[in-house]
Amino acid sequence: MNNNYTREIDLIDLFIDWLAHWKSLLVCVLIGVVLAGGYMYMGRGTTTVEVTDKDVMATISDGATLSTLTPEQLATLTVKDMEKKFLSEKDINAVEEVIALYDEYVENIEVYDAQKDELEVKDRAEAFNYIANSKNIVEARRASLTADQQVYYDAKMGLDRTVGDAIATKNDESKTTVTTTTEGASKKKAALIVILAFILHFMIVACRYIFNNKIKHTDNLSAMVNVPEYTRMIDWNKVDSKKGLDKLVNSIRFASTRKTPLSEVVEINASATIEKLKNKNYSSVALVGTNLADERDMLAAQISKANANATVKSIDSITHSVNGADDIAGVDAAILAVKVASTRYNDFLEELQSLRDRDVDVIGIAIFE
Repeated sequence: MNNNYTREIDLIDLFIDWLAHWKSLLVCVLIGVVLAGGYMYMGRGTTTVEVTDKDVMATISDGATLSTLTPEQLATLTVKDMEKKFLSEKDINAVEEVIALYDEYVENIEVYDAQKDELEVKDRAEAFNYIANSKNIVEARRASLTADQQVYYDAKMGLDRTVGDAIATKNDESKTTVTTTTEGASKKKAALIVILAFILHFMIVACRYIFNNKIKHTDNLSAMVNVPEYTRMIDWNKVDSKKGLDKLVNSIRFASTRKTPLSEVVEINASATIEKLKNKNYSSVALVGTNLADERDMLAAQISKANANATVKSIDSITHSVNGADDIAGVDAAILAVKVASTRYNDFLEELQSLRDRDVDVIGIAIFE
């Protein structure tokens, strides 16, 4: 093998190979559509509420704070309005911490009420003291809030901003307009799911293409092993018999290939072989290629027809077959037969090395598609 040879990835052939997997692509996209549909279904019914009162909101100055607003102005604000217009992230976090402590305090009370009858007197006293300490911590932390944070805390806890601890019951419809809209799940995210299905399928096919150990359509085997290639022998009947997208893929793949009938190409290659044998004074040649019996026999028959005096053998393998190793004995030259997308690089290189180890002159590579 030529140590300086670097096998390159043909991006166009990679794209064509991806298109050739159109059936699995459709399945992958279908899964993406189902997932996107499920996302849209689960995300339906999200409701947002906007509370507006233009006359009152217009009276709020730019430099105003929550603690300086009138009860009428506060009544027009939602919690989101407070967070957006009046509070910093630090204010919001401070209030959230107090609410979290309060929720923990309430949870401790519920646990205590459920288990107090089962507790010993000592344990009950300790639990009660712990709850009392929790309440003191909540009240101390709440007292440390600023005036604006206190207003925000009351709003978050559902307390009337104008009364204090009394539960809000007022609903001044004359000053507040409530608009309810229903938003579905994000269509962009749903489309992204389908796009990701495309990308995932392409990545899988690309990895298989790159790391696949079989000879590809665009490989230059002559440059790889310093052995001349014969004219590629393509069975156009099989290529043209494809239907649907498979036919489109083949038309793209072989767009720049001249459609010479297979029988004519085989005859041309057979004549070239006879000329090589004459030039080197060889009288025998073997066609070697794993799992290519029909292809080998077709070319071997044409060579025998072109020169009846030449000894022509068709051998499956000399590396992994005792009979093949015996058959190659005494043969002057050999032709390596390979098939695109079928023959593995390892098998091809092993057969080539075995032939060279036996001093058999490899005069060409017969490539079938």
